[in-house]
Amino acid sequence: MIYANMRDALRYRGIHPGLDLALGYVNPEFLASLGDERVELQGKDVYVFKVDLQTKPDDETFYENHHEYIDIHVVLKGIERMDIDTPENLEPYEESPQTDAYFFHGGAGQAMLLTPDKFLIAFPEDAHRTCGMVGSPQAFVKAVFKVRL
Repeated sequence: MIYANMRDALRYRGIHPGLDLALGYVNPEFLASLGDERVELQGKDVYVFKVDLQTKPDDETFYENHHEYIDIHVVLKGIERMDIDTPENLEPYEESPQTDAYFFHGGAGQAMLLTPDKFLIAFPEDAHRTCGMVGSPQAFVKAVFKVRL
């Protein structure tokens, strides 16, 4: 997992070629241009989409991880608490290999606050619980980059 300021995104190049490409787009200018359609940066290997979501109480959220993709989460508007833990510390309850999604229940893990100046990279070993609320439920908008390993 990498949790950093958006202005530092390019410092994390060199881990994977697809990640290098995606990190080049983690900037305010590109993110402001996102519409409702998925943008393929390198076909199905590197793409990004924007979603409008609502934060929720912990008992309405779940952890997930992916075996084939790295995720980059960037909040564009609002605030989201994201919890990170290892799959070994969580209880698996559903697998969807065809969509590369593996779901878990579990405790709090390590909490990260995503605001429009931050980003989080979740690798396959990083189960992540999205849509966590800070205080009370609120709407937020985020971009999610998917990078095939």
